[in-house]
Amino acid sequence: MLSEALAKNLEAKEVFEQLTASKQLEINRYIARLKTDEAIERNVARAIGFLLGKNRFVGRDKP
Repeated sequence: MLSEALAKNLEAKEVFEQLTASKQLEINRYIARLKTDEAIERNVARAIGFLLGKNRFVGRDKP
């Protein structure tokens, strides 16, 4: 899901690729552990917002 969302938003993808490998892994692991499709969709949207500097995600401030 995250990879699809990043493919649609090139600005967020660019920021994601500039994150350290550990932060990328943290975001991927967090989303992978979610159980429902609704939770995954909601948190992928939050992750994209985080990458665009619009909100916090998993207790992290803007990248």
